[in-house]
Amino acid sequence: MDPMLTVEHVDKSFPANHGATAMLRSFFGSNARRQVLFDVSLSVGRGELFGLLGPNGAGKSTLVKLLATLTVPDRGRMTIDGIDVLRDPLGAKRRIGLCTSDERSFYFRLTARQNLEFFGALAGLHGKHLRERIDTCIDLLDLRSALDQRFGGFSSGMKVRLTMARALLADPAILFLDEPTRAVDPVHAEELRTLIRHNLVEQAGKTVILATNLLAEAWQMCDRVAVVNHGRIVALGPPRELDVDLHAVARYRVTVAEIDDDLLARTRTVPGFRDLRIEQAEDGVHLHLELEQLDGALGALMQAVSSGDRTVRDFRPVEAEPVDVFRKVTSDRGDR
Repeated sequence: MDPMLTVEHVDKSFPANHGATAMLRSFFGSNARRQVLFDVSLSVGRGELFGLLGPNGAGKSTLVKLLATLTVPDRGRMTIDGIDVLRDPLGAKRRIGLCTSDERSFYFRLTARQNLEFFGALAGLHGKHLRERIDTCIDLLDLRSALDQRFGGFSSGMKVRLTMARALLADPAILFLDEPTRAVDPVHAEELRTLIRHNLVEQAGKTVILATNLLAEAWQMCDRVAVVNHGRIVALGPPRELDVDLHAVARYRVTVAEIDDDLLARTRTVPGFRDLRIEQAEDGVHLHLELEQLDGALGALMQAVSSGDRTVRDFRPVEAEPVDVFRKVTSDRGDR
């Protein structure tokens, strides 16, 4: 894999206290600090759509800000397109586009066009090239009808779309998107996802880092996902492989007419037994089981639930839902 981005053993902390007293303590090196990232390492290939997934406060946004050169780590090394972010932050900035859902740097009294002209000039774009880039970006984001409206009158969703248009102005090689669909209506959110996946990644070959806490969004869009919890990467890989890689667990739903203590006891003695959940349903009793994928485990399970004169009404494998994978990953590995 040809890396567009690398992160090596990055730590980040912030002062635990604020105010004048905290500033004095920090000056003398005695102010306590709260660590938010712990030994984070990852690599993202060119043209990859890479997801940072985690609960609120996990450290996703802090990592994005580090990579976007908005803050610096306590320890570690980061590169963007081969450029060391700490040694040459300006060189790294030229290759970056950043879109956050809580963007506050636009000028409320200016129109969308005027804002884009201003920020485009800051990025070194001028004249005909700047006008062409503005036209391209506002058409991609469906903002043509609002181009000459004041930013202060924009809805929250329109503000996010304008933020993404600004991120695309300089045609960056890598985009950092921090929860871009959080405040967008469902129709435009789906259009943004299509734009990101199809237009930017598949057609334009851009690298996209998507920070989100929406499981379905990460599963639908991303080539790989890093699950961040308590400042650590607790899982990394293609979304559909995370559960298999981490737990090697198979899931089954068995439907029987009724259950008793003997059936439950036999089920729990099946080799590789991990978990059992019982659900009453119209067609009988559903047994939701998790087994380690050991030789003979499936056969032993079938024998356990069908012994005697008991009738098994249904027996089927069940694919793990994203929320199940996320819950297991963050609960099993969050405190390591």
